[in-house]
Amino acid sequence: MFSPESRRMMARFLGVIAVNMLTLAAHPVMGQAPGGSYQGSAALRNGVAPASYAAGAWAGGYAAPPSAPVIHERMLSQDRGWGYQDTALDHALRRVRANSWLRLDYQLWDSKRPGSRLLGSPIQSVDNPRMPFNVTPPGGGAPLGVATVPAVDSISLRDVNGMRATLGLRMVQGTLETNVFGFKENSDSFSVPDLGAQDFGPSEGDGPPQLPVFAATSTLVNGEIGNNQFLYDHSFGARYAQDLWGTGFNYVVAPSSEGPGLKVMPIFGFRYLEINEGLFQRGVFNGGFDGIVDFGEDLNSNGRLDPGEDTNEDGVLDLGLVSSIDSVVNNELFVPQLGVRIELQHQWFVLGFEPKLALGLNRYEGEVSTNQLRSFDDPLTSAAVRGNRFAQVADFRFYAKVHPSDRMSIFVAYDIMVVGGVSRAYDNVYYNDNGSGTPPAFDARPGFENFWWQGLTVGGEFQLR
Repeated sequence: MFSPESRRMMARFLGVIAVNMLTLAAHPVMGQAPGGSYQGSAALRNGVAPASYAAGAWAGGYAAPPSAPVIHERMLSQDRGWGYQDTALDHALRRVRANSWLRLDYQLWDSKRPGSRLLGSPIQSVDNPRMPFNVTPPGGGAPLGVATVPAVDSISLRDVNGMRATLGLRMVQGTLETNVFGFKENSDSFSVPDLGAQDFGPSEGDGPPQLPVFAATSTLVNGEIGNNQFLYDHSFGARYAQDLWGTGFNYVVAPSSEGPGLKVMPIFGFRYLEINEGLFQRGVFNGGFDGIVDFGEDLNSNGRLDPGEDTNEDGVLDLGLVSSIDSVVNNELFVPQLGVRIELQHQWFVLGFEPKLALGLNRYEGEVSTNQLRSFDDPLTSAAVRGNRFAQVADFRFYAKVHPSDRMSIFVAYDIMVVGGVSRAYDNVYYNDNGSGTPPAFDARPGFENFWWQGLTVGGEFQLR
């Protein structure tokens, strides 16, 4: 059918096609584009396209043919920011942590005692109301008994526990330190013993019976020294409470040289102190209100209804008139301060002395209240006072510090803090009486004084890096 020449040409044509097919089989991604040929990337050979490409963005810089499909793929963003790598904030926080330290202190301090302040006013013709003196009915006559005016000299505000936390940040030219501290409520109380009737019947030698013993609150009379007392024959006690806390910050200038040796570092700062105090007096009178002491009321103070102890015949033990006198005061001190930190530094230990002086403002508030002061009919009364006053704070610290490791220090210190211009609870009560026909006339009139805290401090300092 075909000539020999035609069969030879057809064989050559089929051979060329076979060679081309074999070539294509060996190079499956070869193709052609306008203006010339191109070769695809290894990613295309494996069926994976480069990230985020389309026509004109093929690997190798070749343009895609017009008929090539436009492929759009979206992989994870190349901007590996928040959550993938450190941001500027991450770096800043890491630098802050690497240059920070934390110090925790335990404090065992004592406070100045209130002193020998009398819980009452001076009494006419009585040199020392703390010592026993005779009390007589208002119109005169035979003594009713022997009385003393209590004082707060037995109050002792010692061994109060406190904590302080200080956070420090080392900077280029110094260290910024901020702290907060507080103490557990510091309180003490006392009572006057052996009040009331002392015995019955004649005393030894057939003499008259001993006079009953009273605790007394002495008052002025219309603002003048007189001979007026409120008596307690069952019991009298007082509780004194104090609360102290504060916060502040200091900037400590870096020493002029590095390494061991004597360092002097000025301190600039500000501190806030809050000093709260309260004095709470309670007196119970079981005697008659007619100027005659009734000895049949709870003579043995056992709290039981014994024969002769029910003066009202109502089947209930008569504990008499319970009178209260309370004084509370709040001091808030806002004081800038200056100081200096002097240290002898060694590789393993530090010896230091740190005096600071602060001058500023004390914003104070005080209140004095009474209840049933003279009789059952006397209501709850209250008098308040507030104001501002110049205040001073002097702070002295002696300390020693050792370095068990490069990240921890242990130290012990003795602190003395003296505060001036502070209102005290026992100093604010104005003991006055304008007579039974008028309401109770106790008032709040603040007094101010200097007082101190001192004690032992131990703690540890930890590097946060």
